Amino acid sequence: MKLKTYQAQSMSDALAKVKKDLGRDAVILHTRTLKRGGVLGLGARPVVEITATADRKVMSLRKANAGNDGGTTAQRAPNSEPKSEKSRSAVLEQPSTFTSDSMIRREVGEIRTMVRDLLKRTERSEHPEVPAELIDHYSSLIGQDVAAELAVQLLDRVKQRLADSDTGSAEVVRAELCSALSEMLPSAAPMELNAIGRPTKVAMVGPTGVGKTTTIAKLAANMKLREGRKVGLITIDSYRIAAVEQLKTYAQILKVPLIPVLSPDELEKALKRMNDLDLVLIDTAGRSQKDELRMGELREFLRVAAPDQIHLVLSTTSREETIREAIEKFKVLGAERLIFTKLDESVGFGVILNVLKSVDMRLSYLTNGQSVPDDIEVGSASRVAQLIVESVSDKAVIAGC
Repeated sequence: MKLKTYQAQSMSDALAKVKKDLGRDAVILHTRTLKRGGVLGLGARPVVEITATADRKVMSLRKANAGNDGGTTAQRAPNSEPKSEKSRSAVLEQPSTFTSDSMIRREVGEIRTMVRDLLKRTERSEHPEVPAELIDHYSSLIGQDVAAELAVQLLDRVKQRLADSDTGSAEVVRAELCSALSEMLPSAAPMELNAIGRPTKVAMVGPTGVGKTTTIAKLAANMKLREGRKVGLITIDSYRIAAVEQLKTYAQILKVPLIPVLSPDELEKALKRMNDLDLVLIDTAGRSQKDELRMGELREFLRVAAPDQIHLVLSTTSREETIREAIEKFKVLGAERLIFTKLDESVGFGVILNVLKSVDMRLSYLTNGQSVPDDIEVGSASRVAQLIVESVSDKAVIAGC
């Protein structure tokens, strides 16, 4: 199912974008309000976000359900008012129809039910090995973009464990699923600092626009403010003046040294000037994995820096094929750890599991917003499992994760 996300300052503006791009029959799957902009979390403005699709299967299912509702309505007493079609469907009408949060929540909930029904019909025919009592959980995993073969493996483990249990309640199943997911994932690999005597050099690499600069600011803030470490910043992102200015602002607020460099020779000198620090974070320019020339330049910078750790920063909003291609290209530069960003903008976290199961790399951190230093956490297996298992509507922490 192809999903698109739209953002605007108001619900009506966001709906207008959906209608213009996908048409009046677009199906809304998710709405939320988040904050964007600001510095260090201050001055951020609320933004309305809508996730929608024009998938024909979903639209057909909506129409079929609407037809079933119509049959039920016809059986009502003659003097009863029929239920409004607007409250039963997520078809885009005029923006004025979405005038209350309760109506939006109700319609989004109904669409989720329709999508689950569609997934169930497909999965029962394509995966007969999935037990009937676990079909809902299989649908949830697929809805989180977990690869089908991994979803089957997970539910097979859950089925075996439940066979030895006296209860098969929804809470128990979800707890077992969380446990099975955690066991399937590698342990986290956050930064470790060298013994006193020489600084730990950590480089951040990755495609353009994945959030490397903000991630570096979060790590620098945590290491200095919460762990009392002496931190320095080096940026070789000379292609984007805005990125340098952004990091400069963070450095001034944190009162840590920042040195911009334009060549490998300048980088070598900058590292010598920071030889008395505990941690040196190196911000590199975003590189397209398809740009061999720029990748060659980055390789030379990394050769001179000789970092102790190289973390590849990737966005959970990217397509899985794009993420895999980036890993293939950046891994040859020495990247061994992954940081996934923009969890707050993602519509599915299964890509994290899919990638970690197929590449010899470990997860170091997860980021879920723009606030510095708060919106970053160690990428533990239990946290990833929780993200995958918990439903869109239920954000409570799941027992066992």
